[in-house]
Amino acid sequence: MTRFLLIICFFVCLAPLCTAQLPLLKKGYVDSIEQVLQKEKNDSLKSKLHFILVYSYLAKGDTVKVLHHLMEGRKFGRKYPLMFAQSYAHEGYYYINKDIPRSQAAYMKADSILIGQTSKDAYRVRSNAWQNYAVMQQIQDDDAGYVEIVLNKAIPLAKLSEDSSLLGSEYGNVAVAFTNTEQYEKAEEYFNEALAILKPSAKEPTRLLMVYYRAGENYINLGKYPEAKKVLDEMKVLLEPYPELELNAGYYLVEGLYRHKMKQYDSALVSYDKGIASAGGVNGKYRIDELEILKTETLIEQKKFEKAKELLLRLAKDEDLMSTDLNRLKVYEGLAASYSGLGNYSQANALLKQYSELNDSLHRTRMKRDINALEVKYKNAESQKEIISLKAKNEQTALSSKNAWLLTTLLASVSIFLLVVIIFALLYYRSQKKLAARQLQEIEQQKELEIAKAMLDGEESERRRLARDLHDGLGGMLAGVKMNLSGTANITQDEKLFQVIHQLDNSVSELRRIARNMMPESLLNFGLETALKDMCELNFAPGLEIHFQSLGVQPNLPEKTQIIIYRIAQELLANAIKHSGANRIMLQCSQNENIFYLSIEDNGKGFDPKADRQKGLGWDNIRNRIEFLKGKIEIDSVIGEGTTINIELNVSE
Repeated sequence: MTRFLLIICFFVCLAPLCTAQLPLLKKGYVDSIEQVLQKEKNDSLKSKLHFILVYSYLAKGDTVKVLHHLMEGRKFGRKYPLMFAQSYAHEGYYYINKDIPRSQAAYMKADSILIGQTSKDAYRVRSNAWQNYAVMQQIQDDDAGYVEIVLNKAIPLAKLSEDSSLLGSEYGNVAVAFTNTEQYEKAEEYFNEALAILKPSAKEPTRLLMVYYRAGENYINLGKYPEAKKVLDEMKVLLEPYPELELNAGYYLVEGLYRHKMKQYDSALVSYDKGIASAGGVNGKYRIDELEILKTETLIEQKKFEKAKELLLRLAKDEDLMSTDLNRLKVYEGLAASYSGLGNYSQANALLKQYSELNDSLHRTRMKRDINALEVKYKNAESQKEIISLKAKNEQTALSSKNAWLLTTLLASVSIFLLVVIIFALLYYRSQKKLAARQLQEIEQQKELEIAKAMLDGEESERRRLARDLHDGLGGMLAGVKMNLSGTANITQDEKLFQVIHQLDNSVSELRRIARNMMPESLLNFGLETALKDMCELNFAPGLEIHFQSLGVQPNLPEKTQIIIYRIAQELLANAIKHSGANRIMLQCSQNENIFYLSIEDNGKGFDPKADRQKGLGWDNIRNRIEFLKGKIEIDSVIGEGTTINIELNVSE
C-alpha cells in the first residue's frame, strides 16, 4: 500500500467546508448560490457564500473562478476575524497539491489570525489548519512531526471546538499515521475510537465514510477479512444516495483489496477500474495513482507481467508520484517482480539493487532527520535564552513606561476628581438655593391659603349667624305680626288689612329664601348633591328651565369642601339667571376619585371672557374658592351663542 496516497486521501475531510461537499454535488446548487450572492448585502454572508463557491468550482476544476471567489471572499471578510482567517485556510487547501510551502504558510496565517479568539468556530478552523499542516509534514516524510502536531495541536483544538465530527476525523488521521508505519493493531484502536465518536454524531457521511475507508484497509492488512466485509457493507449503504461523491473511489479501493485477498483477481481489477472512474476532485490524481499501483499487484498475482510492467513504467514517469521515497520503493518492487516474471533477470536484479539502496537510504534519511531535529531543538533552546533575556529587558522598559503612565494617570485622575468635586459643589449650591426659594414660595402660598381659609371660614360663619338671626329673629317677629293682623282682619273684614297681610306673607317668604341661600339646610342635613338639586328647583321660574345632573358624587366629602363647591355653583347659577338672558340652564357635577368636576351651560346671549365684567366681586369669590381647592376654570363663551363654564377641583382631604 502506498504511503503517500494513504495520506492525501484524508484531505477531503479536512477542508474547512467539508460539511458542504454533499450539497455541492446537487444540480443547480452553484446557480442558486450565485443568485443569492448577487442580492446579499451583508459582507459576512457574502464572504461565506464566496467560500462555498470556491469549493464548488474546485470540485469542477475551474481554477480561475476558484481564485476569483477566494479573493472576493477575503475582501468582504477582512473585517471579520473568522472570515478573514478562513480565506487563508481556503487558500492553503487550494495550494495543498500545488505548492506545499505556500499552503503551509497560508494555514499558519489562518491560525495566527484566530489566536486569542475563543469561539467554537475559531477553534474548528485552527484545528483544520494544523491538521492539514501536519499532513504536509507527513508528505515530506516527517511521520513523527505529523503525529506530534495532530496530538498536541489539532486534537486539543478540536476538543475546544466541541465538534465531535471533527474530533472523530482527527483520531482517524492518527490511525492513518500508524497504518503508514505498519502498526496496524495501534491503528485499529484509533480507528475504533474515531468510529465511536462519528457514528452517533455524523450529520453527513463524508467524515464517517473516510474513516470507514481507511479502517477497511487496516482490517485487510490485519487479515481481519470479515470485519473488512462488514465495513464495505456499511459504506455501500451510506454511499448509495451519492453516486457522484469522490469517496465512491475509496469504497472500490477497499472492495478491490478485499477481492484480491480472496483471490478473486478479475473481480478485484473490476473494482479498481470502477474506483479509477469514480475518482475526481482535488484528490483525484492521487487516488487514481494509488488504485493503479494496487492494480499492478493484482496483475502480478495473475502473472500478467507485461501489463503490470507497462502500467508501472508509466507511473515511474510521474514526478509527483516518484517524489516520495516509499512510492518509489513500491514502483521498483513491482517492476522487479514484473521483469523477473518475464525472464529479464538482469533488469530485475538492477531494480532490486535500486530498491535495496533506496530502502537503506531511507533509513539514513530518517537518522539524518532525527539528528537535524536534535540540532533544531538545540538552536531553539539557545534562541529561547536570547528571547528570555530580550524579554526581560523589554519588561523592564515596559515597567518604566508603565510607572510613568501610572503617575501621569494618577495626576490626571486627581485633577479630574477635584474638578468634579468643584462642579458638584457648585451644582449643589445652586440646587440648594433653588430649593430654599421654592420652600419660601411654598410657605408664602401656604400663608395665603391660610388667610383665604380664615376669610372663607369667617364668611361662612357670618352667613350662618345672619341666616339664623333672620330666620329665628326677624322671621319670628314678622310671623307674630302676621298672626295678630290676621285675627283683626277676620273680625273687621278690612280689605286693606288683608292686602297688608298678603304683603307681609311675601316678605316672610323672601326673608326665608334669603336665609336659605345664606346657609341652605339641605346642604347641612342631606349633602351637596341634594342641596344643588334643591337650589336648581328653587330658582325655577316661568320661561326658564333649570336642569341638574350628577354622577358619582361621594357623600363623604368634608363639609367645608361641600360648602365651597355649593357657593361656587350658587354664584355661577345666580350670574347665569341674572345676566345671560337664557331660557335654559344646565348644571352638572361629577366626581372621579379626588377630582370634582362642575360645569354650567346656558343658551343665553354670551359675553366676552376677556371683558372687565369678569373682574367683579362675584368672579373674585369664585376664583378665590377655586384656588383654595387647587382647581382650575375654563370659560367658553361666544356672544349670541351662550356660555359654558367647566371647573375642575381637587377634593382630597
